[in-house]
Amino acid sequence: MTHNITRRQALGLLTGLLGHTALASARRTLARNLPADRGSDAWVLKGRAIHTVVFYEEASTQSPRLATRARDQSFEILGEVRAPFSAHNNLWYHTPLGYVHSAWVLPVRVYPPQPFIEDIGAWGFWGEVAQIYAEGRTAPAETAPRQYRFYGGSVFHVIDAARDAEGNGWYKVLDDFPPRDHGFQWVSASDLRRIPRAEIAPIHPFAGEKHLVIDLAAQMLTCYEGEREVFATQAATGTGGRTPRGEFCVLLKQASRHMSNRPYPDGPEPTGDIFDLPGVPWVVFFDLIGNAIHGAYWHNDYGIVRSSGCVNVPIDAARWIYRWTYPIGGFEDGFIQSTCRVGTPIVVR
Repeated sequence: MTHNITRRQALGLLTGLLGHTALASARRTLARNLPADRGSDAWVLKGRAIHTVVFYEEASTQSPRLATRARDQSFEILGEVRAPFSAHNNLWYHTPLGYVHSAWVLPVRVYPPQPFIEDIGAWGFWGEVAQIYAEGRTAPAETAPRQYRFYGGSVFHVIDAARDAEGNGWYKVLDDFPPRDHGFQWVSASDLRRIPRAEIAPIHPFAGEKHLVIDLAAQMLTCYEGEREVFATQAATGTGGRTPRGEFCVLLKQASRHMSNRPYPDGPEPTGDIFDLPGVPWVVFFDLIGNAIHGAYWHNDYGIVRSSGCVNVPIDAARWIYRWTYPIGGFEDGFIQSTCRVGTPIVVR
């Protein structure tokens, strides 16, 4: 099946049809495991409670309860174990508080406060939230009203920099949700990490016969080069069969996207639950309805349907897929458009 996307269709997809979200995981051999190599970066792996979570003496809900943590509270992750919980997810984290199941714990690389980059250049740079969360404000000041809470691992285009009255650095980040009167928010520079070029560089750029298979029954996403499997991750696809089956291709890639089904001014009321998700990372659109593969920071439970139609995967897995798929874009491209003559084929079965 061949899809060609025009500029008008792409803009329509960006502005009107981005009401889909989704969820999933990582590489088959490393899928959902903790990062093994930290290199020279001094980050610490922490967990953010997405909802209230319970810690147990052992990796079992039958063992004594030791503690609880509420939404957005954090704790260090020491390791992971596999133990029975649900049919699709047996991953637990070992923490100083005890053992906690992974479903509602988001692993976040937390970095030391980042240095302020005052001269960001003409285009700016890609920034990743490097704390458990950062506050998006209307102006570069701690006293400015908060618009959104940006969670660790979300990605934004930094378009300006400024200092407040106390000399603290702030970054202006693009907010591309069209109904908003403003098109930006301000984030403390200490909370945002500049993403190095190497972390967005193409993976296997000259490999032939790339294609991607999404197995809805198994909730798995697998990348192939010819007959060779090169990457696989669990996925969380659309509830009620909302992820379409068929043959598709990569039509558009964005490193960051504000996804929401909030109504437009004078527009129709949305159906289903309202969601409003800024900075969704590493988005790979594969149809004109707005379905995409992308990272998720609002849950960590893969192998089961959860989304409104998209294919959610863990953030590290989404970045890998974004880098591996065709078309290849430049470091400063926020809108990488394609057709099925170039875009990596995707089969959803």
